[in-house]
Amino acid sequence: MRKVLIADDDFISLEVLKAMLANFEVSILTAMTGEEALNLAGEAPVLIFLDYEMPDMSGAEVCQELRQSDMHKNTPVIAITSHQSASEMSACREAGMNATLHKPVSPEALSELMTEYL
Repeated sequence: MRKVLIADDDFISLEVLKAMLANFEVSILTAMTGEEALNLAGEAPVLIFLDYEMPDMSGAEVCQELRQSDMHKNTPVIAITSHQSASEMSACREAGMNATLHKPVSPEALSELMTEYL
């Protein structure tokens, strides 16, 4: 089964996204910090969702590290954010993120991304 990694320091957001992904045939890995996300990325997820604001690293910083690895140069990485500032969106693009999901995540937006990247 294909693995999907979700990293979000907000437990409720994490659980909501997990529940929404239950409609897809994927195995879900969860992390609550950027460091945990980097460690779990070693399990070769085919899609990664990163909250932009985590306590130890931003989602953009995690993505930058992932992009330095041969394993994750082409893995789709989706930013999850409750903000839509130009600087944050720019940081996500520069880090190599493929798309952005805005909180609260809509089932339709999630479904579109899952169809596009899986």
